[in-house]
Amino acid sequence: MKRVDGIRAVTYDCWGTLLKDRDWEGAMTLRAGALLDYVELDESAARALLQEAYDRHDEAWKQIETFGPGRMAAYCLESQGIDDDDAIAELTRAFEEASLATGVERVAGALETLTALLDANIRIGLVCDTGFTPGRVVRDLLEEQGLLEHLETTCFSDEVGVPKPGGDIFAKALAGLGARPPEAIHVGDLRRTDISGARDIGMHAARFRGVHDDPTDAPEAEIVLDRHEQLLEVLGLV
Repeated sequence: MKRVDGIRAVTYDCWGTLLKDRDWEGAMTLRAGALLDYVELDESAARALLQEAYDRHDEAWKQIETFGPGRMAAYCLESQGIDDDDAIAELTRAFEEASLATGVERVAGALETLTALLDANIRIGLVCDTGFTPGRVVRDLLEEQGLLEHLETTCFSDEVGVPKPGGDIFAKALAGLGARPPEAIHVGDLRRTDISGARDIGMHAARFRGVHDDPTDAPEAEIVLDRHEQLLEVLGLV
């Protein structure tokens, strides 16, 4: 495996890299149920409307823009003629917190690798795109899984205002870690956002495929990891 020297900082993606949903479909069912508290639709129509809102989020994400849970909640309710601010706020919170109810799992090897990096005086940060689940909730999930205390800085697209592959979110993380791009490596599962974004700002990039093997034809990373622990080999720490 390729060796990379001179690395002072590592940034990680979150979903599909450090964490994975325990029950994504269950979380979506909870969101659809919350929506049904406000609209006169059957369950199938509510799920379709929820998916339509998420598709809007996905389209914005591909344009390097944000369309978070608040805008998704507003989209769902306003499409049914509801523009009450309190209702939108309540539905937004239900959308945001569904993953707290269904839970997440820590990806195998993540905690051990973060611990080894810290022991080697490598600074660690998070660069995370958010959808239904905002940064404030993801921090709780990371803490629950014993990962948050290992992250010196956490940068979320809903807080920074731009998702990956936009350079601002990577630059903010690097500033928090006191590292220049050539001194840092980003680890994530998606070629378009994680790999291209890191490369564009001048960082090294490693694609993690231990959870999700990105099949797209976007440019490949210089390093591909099947296990988190392999990063320690890349950095010459084992």
